[in-house]
Amino acid sequence: MLTVLLVLEGVLLAWVALIAILASFGSHGVQMQVVSLLIMAFAVLGWIVATLIGALRSRVSWVRGSALTIHVLLFAAGTGCLQLAIGPWWFGFGIVAAALLGFAAAILARPRTGVPAA
Repeated sequence: MLTVLLVLEGVLLAWVALIAILASFGSHGVQMQVVSLLIMAFAVLGWIVATLIGALRSRVSWVRGSALTIHVLLFAAGTGCLQLAIGPWWFGFGIVAAALLGFAAAILARPRTGVPAA
């Protein structure tokens, strides 16, 4: 379940990064805000991809901690969306639900038996 959720989050974050890149071309605002948004989007995307690769390789010892951290931060982002009314209400609730599901999946993650650690 954690692997599926990380794949979904990675795809959605890649979509956000693509939208941020496209928006940066038409932006006439402060360019440093656009640059910082792009840097953060790609940094988090790299973090999720690294965690996903670790999950696929059954490296549960550090993947669990990384996934817990990702989902605690995702919960904060979701509650921030709800409190600040950023986007529609269902978007904030979706982020909070994904964070809670990911948090539970990270807690329940166990190494696969019979798979040698390399």
